[in-house]
Amino acid sequence: MNTTDSLTVADLASRAYAQLEADGEARGDEMFEQQREEFLAFARGKARSVLGEEAAARLDWRYPGTFDLPTGVEQATASLGEGRSEYLQYRVTDVDEVTFALVQPCGTCGRNQIDGVRDLAHLGGLLEAAADLAKIAKGGADRG
Repeated sequence: MNTTDSLTVADLASRAYAQLEADGEARGDEMFEQQREEFLAFARGKARSVLGEEAAARLDWRYPGTFDLPTGVEQATASLGEGRSEYLQYRVTDVDEVTFALVQPCGTCGRNQIDGVRDLAHLGGLLEAAADLAKIAKGGADRG
């Protein structure tokens, strides 16, 4: 007599359902990972076309999933460096609207300043302007 001989039909059904659930979760995880890698490849490609190879190669893109985003929106983000609050955002909507932007969180008002990025020099200008505004806000700008 094997161990399944003492099981009821309900026990067998519960086991079969648990296996089906586990298989479904594994397939879902595989699909998520594949989707994540594909999306990150698009983000990296966009970064190369906008910022150039050298700058794009220094970015570490993250794909957090779509749980906290509006329906039909996917995005990946990349930090601009350790200790910086600004980050780059690659976002695609279900209507195929693609944006590549600098996101600058505001610690004072809690809102994000989001500016489209055209190229590496434009990104530098946006960062420089933000630094100048921060100096002014702190009262450290030259008034000469």
